[in-house]
Amino acid sequence: MEMSQPEIIQVLRRRTGLNQGTFGSRSFNTSFESGRTKVKKIELGKQNPTYEDLKKMAAVLGVSVGTLMPETDVEANQTTPSMDGVLITNEVLKLFPGLETYVEMFNNAAKLGDEELIDYISEKIAALLTTTEAAKAVNQ
Repeated sequence: MEMSQPEIIQVLRRRTGLNQGTFGSRSFNTSFESGRTKVKKIELGKQNPTYEDLKKMAAVLGVSVGTLMPETDVEANQTTPSMDGVLITNEVLKLFPGLETYVEMFNNAAKLGDEELIDYISEKIAALLTTTEAAKAVNQ
């Protein structure tokens, strides 16, 4: 599953520890509230950022503009097919409520190459797998 632009922006913003208002005010040189509103709309996919917006956000996030742009279908077709991410069967996902969300987040973090976020999500997955009723039943 490919990350959308709003997801990329949100993940990178959260990684920097900035809330929407601070990120928006720094990116767009505006008030906290105006910045929060704009970032919220962008992250919800209700507003498409201009290229200038992307440049400003990238500067605050410390990444290239290209990092904020999802891979296009043309680029995806030009890459060598490979098995990326974590593959877990639906049977296992059903045993552990919430696991599917964490696996998706893990795969997205892996695509970004964000080791800190990968470590954080790995800890969440490990905790989920060791504390759920399904895990207890499987281990008995």
